Amino acid sequence: MRAHRPALLVLAASVLLGALAVPAHAQSPGSTPGSVPARLRATTPILSARRVPDLLRAKIADDNLAKALEPVLKDAPAGSCASVTAHGRTVFRRNGDTPVEPASTNKLLTATALLQAFPPDTKLATAAVAAAPAQSGVVQGNLWLVGGGDAMLTTGGYKQSFVEPDQAITDFGALADRIKAAGVTSIQGDIVGDDSRYDNERYVPSWPTRYRKEDTVGPVSALIVNDGVTGYTTSPGSVSKTRMPGDPPVLAADTLKTLLKDRGITVTGSASAGVAPPAATEIARLETPLQDEIAEMLAWSDNTTAESLTKELGRKASGAGTTAAGLAAIRATLTSMGLPTAGLIMNDGSGLDEGNRLTCDLLTTVLDRQGPTSPLAQALAISGQKGTLRKRMRGTVVDGRVLGKTGTLTTPPVVALAGFEKTHDDHTLTFAFVQNGPKSDTMFGDKFAVALHGYAQGPDPATLGPTPAAPV
Repeated sequence: MRAHRPALLVLAASVLLGALAVPAHAQSPGSTPGSVPARLRATTPILSARRVPDLLRAKIADDNLAKALEPVLKDAPAGSCASVTAHGRTVFRRNGDTPVEPASTNKLLTATALLQAFPPDTKLATAAVAAAPAQSGVVQGNLWLVGGGDAMLTTGGYKQSFVEPDQAITDFGALADRIKAAGVTSIQGDIVGDDSRYDNERYVPSWPTRYRKEDTVGPVSALIVNDGVTGYTTSPGSVSKTRMPGDPPVLAADTLKTLLKDRGITVTGSASAGVAPPAATEIARLETPLQDEIAEMLAWSDNTTAESLTKELGRKASGAGTTAAGLAAIRATLTSMGLPTAGLIMNDGSGLDEGNRLTCDLLTTVLDRQGPTSPLAQALAISGQKGTLRKRMRGTVVDGRVLGKTGTLTTPPVVALAGFEKTHDDHTLTFAFVQNGPKSDTMFGDKFAVALHGYAQGPDPATLGPTPAAPV
């Protein structure tokens, strides 16, 4: 089962061939030139594993890791998978090719496709446009707010409701500032929200309806402010107890109307939804780097951002800003990369759907392809410090040493953790541990990560090498 065993036999055979090429007589220590050389007797057999000490030490380290992980896996749900690699070499595997429900580790696949499809400097833009340029500060007619798929647009009041105050946002008020800086003083018409970049399907049809009530995911739209919830349109700078899903483009337009009025800009009309004229003049724009969106999606496991970006992938690949087109693009990307997609089922980009399936082998391979210093890795949560891992593993030996993507669903129970870890001697391991079943618990994921910390403890390679040859 372990990847290193065939390599051990190959290297051992190489050692044998090398040994056969050595002359039958070798000069022994202490002999003088011209004297008859003494024969040397090898004290380590030619085919001994001691002749490949590094591989022998790896074998011992792998076995020690398996022993350290066994108590964790024994108590974890039976329907679980685990996979651990070191620089692409499998060092531990349990049900690695068994399809399991992934929860939010599914977002790693979405992120991989995004990083493959878009240049690193890609930005998502939200634009304010008008049918004609403003004259003497006056926009004659409507001002359209055109969504570009930025799911991070947030006002100050909504940000105050976040669990962590340092969670990244794109300040929607900055767009109102830029409209004012463009010299606009009056808008003689409506503020019209345009989210035509994507389709108008707000939720994946197979999702449980409770997600809407639980604030698990917002109504997906190409133009969405404050995750598409009500309560902030008339007082965007204040905390609101109202968090009901609303109509995203209308809410965004209404919020911008308030922000403009707060800056002294007159708006004579109301807020509505519609499509901007094709030859509209841009008044101002607000941009967010795609990498920031990916970081929000991964570190904080933002489901709304994940679904929006899935539609952006579909639009990039086929011109259709739909979930189905986005999922097709993700699968096509994974296939083109030669990743192990057997058993893969993706019904959404976030991992919320109960029918999603993937393998731990796929997760570790995806992570290994990106690498521990990649943009994907830098977007992950950090144990004890950032994102969904900020309160986990604090004060343990792996505090700050795990870059991970978490996953949690309550019905049916799923708990997952996948990412990179720096071990006690700064080895980098890639791992995936996905639990499916009634005993699923973040405690097991944390214990799994702590157990990885001891790798690669093993004998000193110097003690494993061949013993010196002795004179006959």
